Amino acid sequence: MLIQIKPAKAAVPVRKPNGEYLKANGEKVERSSFWVRRLNDGDVIEVKTTANKAKAGA
Repeated sequence: MLIQIKPAKAAVPVRKPNGEYLKANGEKVERSSFWVRRLNDGDVIEVKTTANKAKAGA
């Protein structure tokens, strides 16, 4: 399952498992234990897109 995430603080870059940095404006990544840990630690936040909201309402 893909999730949309972005760094919690724009001034603090977040590394992806491959060593690259997560884009400051966010990007879609595969939900994994790595990203769940980053979410729980507060390093990244999940961005709710309008498409997801529309699906939930349908």
